[in-house]
Amino acid sequence: MSAATTQSEQPLQTVSRRLAAEDIQIGSYITVVQQISELVSFLWLGDTSPEGREQPVLYRHTPSNCGEPYRVLAVCLPFVFGEDIRGEAETFDLRQCEVTQLTAGYVEAVRQQRQESIAEKSTKKRRRRKKKKSR
Repeated sequence: MSAATTQSEQPLQTVSRRLAAEDIQIGSYITVVQQISELVSFLWLGDTSPEGREQPVLYRHTPSNCGEPYRVLAVCLPFVFGEDIRGEAETFDLRQCEVTQLTAGYVEAVRQQRQESIAEKSTKKRRRRKKKKSR
C-alpha cells in the first residue's frame, strides 16, 4: 500500500474539478469556489473607466464559505438546490457562481470534524454547568 492511500485505497489528497452546469448531478457534493457580484460603477472611488458611471461592474471573489460541502438535492438550470452537512438548504444561481465537485472522502472528513467539534463544545458546556452548580 502506498503512502498516498488509506486502507480503503482512497487517495488522501485529490483535486476538485470545476463543473459545467450540465454536469451537476443530484446526490453529488459541490462547493462554491467563485462568486460573481455586480456593483454600480459610481461606488468605485477614483473610477476613471470610459464607461458611464452608472454602468454595472462585475467582479469575482472567493466566498467566505468556500469549501463548505453541499449535497445536490435538485437541479433546474440555472438553479441548484442543495443542503449543507447541518441540513440547512440553499439555492445557487449558476449565473452568479462557479461550483466544483467534492469527493465523498472530503465531505466525510468535514462531517466527522464538525461532529467532533460539536461534541467537544457540548462537553465543555456540561463541565461549566457542573462547576456553577457545585459553587
